[in-house]
Amino acid sequence: MIWQRCIISIKWKALFSLVLALGFLKVLGIIGYIIYPELESKIFVSELQTPPIALAKQDTTSKRESLKKNEKKVSSKELSEEVANLKAKERALAEKEASLRELEAHLNAKLKELRRLQASIKKMLEEANVLKNKKIKHLVDVYSNMKPKQAAQVLETIDEDLAVKILAGMRGRKAGEILSYVKPDKAAKLSEALTRLQTPFGE
Repeated sequence: MIWQRCIISIKWKALFSLVLALGFLKVLGIIGYIIYPELESKIFVSELQTPPIALAKQDTTSKRESLKKNEKKVSSKELSEEVANLKAKERALAEKEASLRELEAHLNAKLKELRRLQASIKKMLEEANVLKNKKIKHLVDVYSNMKPKQAAQVLETIDEDLAVKILAGMRGRKAGEILSYVKPDKAAKLSEALTRLQTPFGE
């Protein structure tokens, strides 16, 4: 029975010590809250809020992502505009090339027509020269068969170049006889022109 009493006495002492310890801790907590009232709020706030550095990192990351998105949008827009500009330039170049080809074809046609006209004119001139030469030869025969005095009177009234060609187509003696009946000043001009003529007619 004595040992039972001892055990009970020990239990009560331990329980009393525990109660005293708890009371002491509670008193310390109350004193600390009174002395440092802001401590609890700081701890509470620090637990709820994200550290400033972390916030700054998050903000920077968000800005970078936003900038990247904007850059992608701008790059895509610029690329689309560049493609549109290139297509417009390509269309304009194709139109210019078509115009140049059309102009080239038109010029080639004109050049072909000019060459045809040139050949036609050349042929006409050759035919005219042949006819003129035939006419001059005929006139040479006519004036050669005329009396010198009569031929001289007619030669004085016609064009000087034609008169020279007619005289050049005659025999030298016949031309000299006709010139002897031509007025001196006119005869001098015809004689000078005869010396310059390089393609005489007749013998």
